[in-house]
Amino acid sequence: MNKYYICLLMVGILFLSACSSNEQEDLQTVAIKGIENLNIDHGSTTLVVESADIESFQASWLNSDGPGIVIHEEKGAINIRLKSDFKEIVNIGKMPQLSVRIPIDYEGKVSINGSSGNANIKNLYTKKLNIKGKSGNVSLDYLEINNDIDVSVKSGNILLNLDNKDSNIHWLLQSGSGRRSVAIPMENRQQSNRKTQGQTGDGSFNVQLQTTSGNITIK
Repeated sequence: MNKYYICLLMVGILFLSACSSNEQEDLQTVAIKGIENLNIDHGSTTLVVESADIESFQASWLNSDGPGIVIHEEKGAINIRLKSDFKEIVNIGKMPQLSVRIPIDYEGKVSINGSSGNANIKNLYTKKLNIKGKSGNVSLDYLEINNDIDVSVKSGNILLNLDNKDSNIHWLLQSGSGRRSVAIPMENRQQSNRKTQGQTGDGSFNVQLQTTSGNITIK
């Protein structure tokens, strides 16, 4: 019984420690000039990426133990990742989130890699978006798509919410054992057990969404 109460006491201490910690936001900025590629590795952490009326790239992470973002600059590219810290695993009640805001006039490529973390994309204006993941879900919210998008995940689901159903897109949706649900009308639509393709508008941009066992939903 004594061991039982000791375990309860330890859990209580961890909980109170987490609740009493002073949250800090690690915010870092990088100039946009000369950058053609932005690479983000978010691992198992939830990621939010969006365009904003700002002049520099902004990466922020709300956490309890200080800075956790690592930014490496090289010629023409920025690499963003998070430090690996065991303390975040036992940080009860807190769900760290990496937020990346991109200048609305950025015309380069954005590449995102993750494992079990979800990736949320909100009206991203960029030349090309490439996302690769494992079990994390990917959600994309767009008023209108004006760039190429390539998303590939294994067991994660892909959800695309598109306001302008007439965006100029050539669609290619591929899934292994997952379901594909498309709620927008496509021209020249072709469908098989594992593939759906078609076109909206003039088809000038390519959107490719691929899963192994996850579902694909477009609405």
